[in-house]
Amino acid sequence: MRKKLLALMLTMSMAVGLVGCGGGKQEKQDPGKVKMTNETETVDIGGITYTKSKDLTEDDIELTYFHFDQDETVTYLKDRFEEIYPNIHVNAVYENVKTYNDTLLSLVNSGDTPDVIMFSDADFALSNSLLADITELWKSDPETKDIATTINDCNIGCFATSKRFAVPVKFFPGVMYVDRNVLTKLNIDPPSRNWTWDQMIKLIKDCTVKDSSDGMPYYGCGYYNRLDSYYGIAAAQTVQGEFGFDGNKFDLTAWAIGEQEFANLKQGGYIAPVTETIEMEQWMGDFQGWCGASSHVALFTEAFWTYQNTWATENYKQYNLDIVPYVVPAVSEEDAKSTHHSIATIDFGGLTTSCQYPREAYELLKFMSFGKDGWKTRIQLYNDETQTNSSGLPLKQDVMPAPITTDEEVWDQYTEMYCKGMDDEHVGYWKEFFASCMQPIPYGWTSIAGYWNYCDEYFNKLDIHNKVDNGEEKAADKVDEATQKANYYHASAMLQYFGKEGYDILSDEEISKYEEMVKENS
Repeated sequence: MRKKLLALMLTMSMAVGLVGCGGGKQEKQDPGKVKMTNETETVDIGGITYTKSKDLTEDDIELTYFHFDQDETVTYLKDRFEEIYPNIHVNAVYENVKTYNDTLLSLVNSGDTPDVIMFSDADFALSNSLLADITELWKSDPETKDIATTINDCNIGCFATSKRFAVPVKFFPGVMYVDRNVLTKLNIDPPSRNWTWDQMIKLIKDCTVKDSSDGMPYYGCGYYNRLDSYYGIAAAQTVQGEFGFDGNKFDLTAWAIGEQEFANLKQGGYIAPVTETIEMEQWMGDFQGWCGASSHVALFTEAFWTYQNTWATENYKQYNLDIVPYVVPAVSEEDAKSTHHSIATIDFGGLTTSCQYPREAYELLKFMSFGKDGWKTRIQLYNDETQTNSSGLPLKQDVMPAPITTDEEVWDQYTEMYCKGMDDEHVGYWKEFFASCMQPIPYGWTSIAGYWNYCDEYFNKLDIHNKVDNGEEKAADKVDEATQKANYYHASAMLQYFGKEGYDILSDEEISKYEEMVKENS
């Protein structure tokens, strides 16, 4: 399928010849060789001063941006981009993430490949050779130096190669939420802001009180995300991905510790019941209840967006919650003393190999993702609560991401918008959290070649979470086999995607290394 799609895309490009996306005439450029000149001018639009690049074409062109971002937000951004660059028409096309991959492949097959895409499944994007090399654009862009440090330090978006194919589009930091009112009721001191993993586990256990004075049990933890994924990243600063991935290979030893620890907490009764279970109905009197509305849970492993989408809304004031953010704790005391790696949800994007205008498409991609000007525009939009989604919800409360730029002006504006209506104490909590979450490590399926294939074809079929949770198996017993399989899938994917039959960017030495990994782990 990959070869067929690549051949089809190349054929389409040849058929187009010198005709660009919008009908103008320009020879197709190699995105991997295009650089920014960084010649700019400023333009004032809608109360924002924008830095406008002067090295973009002056021809009338059209770019298609295919995405699964929040639709009204993207429409607002594309309208503003068109104001900054009036000669560039942006065709922003939304597709639900559930049908995104199939629809995108249909567009490729019909010769309508978009110029800029989002993706969350790296194996899908790489196996179909959808992503163009944007190394020189990234290197020549000064804004890429002012971004969360792990993106460059761990080469996230390069997929363990020397080339860059992707940029972070949407960033949702990993976060631990603590209900301070529960701690007060149980007469338990709040944990240190630089807490360790063991201190978190102790808090969970201390806050589990089954014979409470009000007759309703308290639980230490309510979960949306399992702790094993968190632990695998928090275990060491050398970890660059899930399952102990260090940039070269996997080691599931740390994952097994976190997996077992979470299972032990569940078996010990420290984890709150989940919705639509008999246990939930017995606890909250509502089969469809949610522990986040119980006022009887101390810590939550909820998604970043849960605070603005849910807890910060008017409807939730009735539950007497005092939710504050904590960084996902590091395992070692030394790592906990400073900013450290922590899990994050990051959706990525890139230019397609069919794009006729890589310089202009990169400018659009940046505006929609990590760019400072795009973020100033987003914040302006989020501040206007008359701007709503199709359900009438303010866009601030519809899965709003966080900036991944480290630009101080952007973060000052974002924090002010995010913390609107909070007292100084709670603003301080959020400022401290935002400062602590800027070494993100994304979930593996977005950033590691072979990871999703490994999960889909092997790991998920083990049903290991349920078996360990139920006490049927020990996580440690699966470490050797699971590590071997993970390294096999990764090495196989590196050869397929980046070897002679793929992008052809691996050195002979790298090819030999991955061939040996395949052999060793078969």
